[in-house]
Amino acid sequence: MFSLMAALALTIFPGPEASKGDAPFAQRGYYITFMRMPTYDLAGWERIVDGVRDDGGNTLFLWVAGGFRSHKYPITWKYNEDHENVRRDFVRSLIDHAHAKGIKVLLGFTPFGYDGANQYALEHPELRAVGKDGKPSAPFGIGCWGVNLCPSRPESQRFMLDYVREMAFDFYPNADGLMIESSDYAICHCDDCGERFFEKEFQFVRRISEEVWARKPDATVVVYPHYFSGADVPGFGVKAAKLPFDPRWSLMFTPHSAHPEPSLIQQARASFWSDDSPARRGPLDIQANAQRARREGMTGYVPSLEAFTFVASVAEEGQPWLKGQRQVPLGLGWLRPGDPPYDELPVRVNRVAFREFSRNPDLPLERFREILGREVFGSASARQAVDDLLDIQSVFNSGRTWCQPSPTTCPERVRAMAAQGELTNATRAEIRAALDRVRAIAARNQKPTTDGERELRRIAIWVLDRWGENDRKLLEAKPPL
Repeated sequence: MFSLMAALALTIFPGPEASKGDAPFAQRGYYITFMRMPTYDLAGWERIVDGVRDDGGNTLFLWVAGGFRSHKYPITWKYNEDHENVRRDFVRSLIDHAHAKGIKVLLGFTPFGYDGANQYALEHPELRAVGKDGKPSAPFGIGCWGVNLCPSRPESQRFMLDYVREMAFDFYPNADGLMIESSDYAICHCDDCGERFFEKEFQFVRRISEEVWARKPDATVVVYPHYFSGADVPGFGVKAAKLPFDPRWSLMFTPHSAHPEPSLIQQARASFWSDDSPARRGPLDIQANAQRARREGMTGYVPSLEAFTFVASVAEEGQPWLKGQRQVPLGLGWLRPGDPPYDELPVRVNRVAFREFSRNPDLPLERFREILGREVFGSASARQAVDDLLDIQSVFNSGRTWCQPSPTTCPERVRAMAAQGELTNATRAEIRAALDRVRAIAARNQKPTTDGERELRRIAIWVLDRWGENDRKLLEAKPPL
């Protein structure tokens, strides 16, 4: 398979704006959900880590819970037993590799919920959290479906401590700390939790933090502001706790679940902004988020670049057509299961955008286009080629969700939309227009002279070849009822 990174040898052309030495963020890198990417072995992950370095990164939030072979709690990885790291553990070696590249690795997990932890209640239903309706919480997840635990129960606290101790102290003691991601989908509303949920969750957070610092005083422990701010927590209908803040903690803020708290940012050891723009959006979104992170006074910008490869055991996102299907990493359907997607052309666009805008959030867009064109097409890159490249990137991310590729690149999704009565004439028109642009890109690159042009044409033809006659008929406008 063609690898753009191999072809270009990842030659970096930083330009004057990127070499001033006054970059606004001390910490730069990516948030990646290791546990939802079961198909990559150590060599694949070393390539991913090398990419973090090549993008100017020094920080990796590696969400490991659910993706390692816990001896104490096999239930936490049984759903993920085909994961390459569960089959043969390599994360300690991966962390050593990251350190050799100047990258710190923080182990990610969610207290009492999400991957790994949400499996424990399947064996211990008495620990199940309670929903707003007073009933046991409903199953939820992405790839790993289970239920969250009630932190008021002593057994939940004991499990959580033992599980993270095993991950951080027994399996991966060479990691640089923890990224403790408070849930963004559910909390416990039982009589003991209720308005005090974040106080209950904090009991675990404070204790594991102290244990980490006792072993490694300089460890980075990233937590959410929900234990200290007293502010409304998005989506939950309860307020954050207002507990004493230890300045050894670093803080994580996001657009959807943890809004910036200026007074806490000033106290924290470090503060990180994380969003989904490199994973799901485009260069302008990356620049806007880098500008926001700087404006809010964050010391770090570590957004998501997660690419799922798990086989869906349920109808993810409520879509029956996904059940039993392997996730398509970042919508790039030509990849084999073991091929990481980060070297591929549409993703390279966002990686270059992250590298440049995290160095200089005010980099003029024309200058960004020059840098991008030079990297992909060489010093003589034409404006039209860069336009085509940005258009292809947009085609792959337009309408893409965490679990579903863009409709323009995925006729299977369009069939499902049609079957569910969700394929409107406006959507049909948008897809037809996008395919027309892709067809024009393929035609303009019929005689490519650079590796970048050859790859651009290959991807355009791949998209067009996905659409058979019957699928093209789905895109014809339907008369109004």
